[in-house]
Amino acid sequence: MGEIIEILEELDPFFFRIKFTVTGEERVVSVDPDKRALFHLHDDKTLPPMACPFLRQTSNKKYVCAVHTSRPELCCRYSCYRILVLDSQERTVGRVTDATRYFITGDADLRRLWNREIACVKILDEKCWEEHVEQTLIRSGYRVIR
Repeated sequence: MGEIIEILEELDPFFFRIKFTVTGEERVVSVDPDKRALFHLHDDKTLPPMACPFLRQTSNKKYVCAVHTSRPELCCRYSCYRILVLDSQERTVGRVTDATRYFITGDADLRRLWNREIACVKILDEKCWEEHVEQTLIRSGYRVIR
């Protein structure tokens, strides 16, 4: 979500005007009162790459949304994914579920590409596997968010 949600303006320490880069939608969100102390203890090293700017890691190593109460509709529909695949019109056409290599798509051409060039490749290192997925999909005209 970090590439999808952009903070446009900090209105005060706990209110932000944000924009969804994919849809252009703008709105104001507020940090939940019970997460304000956690919000200011932010450490970039504890977050996954491309994480939402409002994601925070708790002391017990779980991730929480700091703006859960005021989160936009797009966030309500979002689930954690390891990789999102967008077509040339910026529509989500595929995804790899979080912490897996399980691929979800309703696009028959994308499914064939996945099966032909990604599913059969044996790459043990997770980072190298993600890079292979990204490069394969980019070469075929897709955009990858991970």
